[in-house]
Amino acid sequence: MIFGSDLDQTLIYSINFLNKHYTSPTDTIAGKLSIIEYYQGKPLSYIHNDVITLLKTLDYHDLFVPVTTRTEEQYKRIDFSKLGINPTYAITTNGAKVLKHGKIDNNWQEFIHEQLRKISLKPKEINDLIKATFPQEVIKKIRVAENTFTYCVLFRDKLQDRQLKAINRFFNANEWNLSLQGTKLYFMPKVLCKATAMTYICEQLKIDHYIAAGDSLLDLPLLTKAKEGYIPRHGEIFEQELYSKYQLKVSTKLRVDASLSIVNNALKKLGY
Repeated sequence: MIFGSDLDQTLIYSINFLNKHYTSPTDTIAGKLSIIEYYQGKPLSYIHNDVITLLKTLDYHDLFVPVTTRTEEQYKRIDFSKLGINPTYAITTNGAKVLKHGKIDNNWQEFIHEQLRKISLKPKEINDLIKATFPQEVIKKIRVAENTFTYCVLFRDKLQDRQLKAINRFFNANEWNLSLQGTKLYFMPKVLCKATAMTYICEQLKIDHYIAAGDSLLDLPLLTKAKEGYIPRHGEIFEQELYSKYQLKVSTKLRVDASLSIVNNALKKLGY
């Protein structure tokens, strides 16, 4: 088996996450976390130092596959290589891209492009629907990721549940998934799926099973199709108490320490 894991708020943690969950983030970072991502010259994301050691073990045995909703460009801002971690495979853009040694897998790319051509709603139409559903003061910005999915950054304190439910009903009925993660609301075509990309990698490696970790609703297919799925004690899946329904393993530790609990369990499951 191999270990496929979501990144943000599962293995790595943004400065926004630290500010939200810790009264003194600088005390948490000191001696415990290392910077793994810079953006515009400033530290943006951190990783637990002990998790680095464990991921090196997984990477040494070619067992670690990063799986992220980030675009390829956003994923490559995460500098695993400086930590001595160089995964053979990675999944980006919520399954739209499979990278092998950092290069796009063209066979997978052709398959995904064919699937995306079948979708009737286009990014411009989605943008119009978002603007029609949410008042202007709710939306900070709208972005299209690699012409595959749309997300908007919201002012969460101005977002009303009824607005979210209304747009969720429409998109779920039209072959799209929605996922609210912090201040970002993702509009994801159902043909883009981390689990499908992970299954493809397993086929390339000629293995039957994988184990997985993640925290958001976009990770659910990845987790439910895994031999065993792990979640931290935060994020959409935990907050909506879906772990029992899908028989997922919940980390024994909280916040950034959840990543340590998850990777430890993955190593044990893989026999290390």
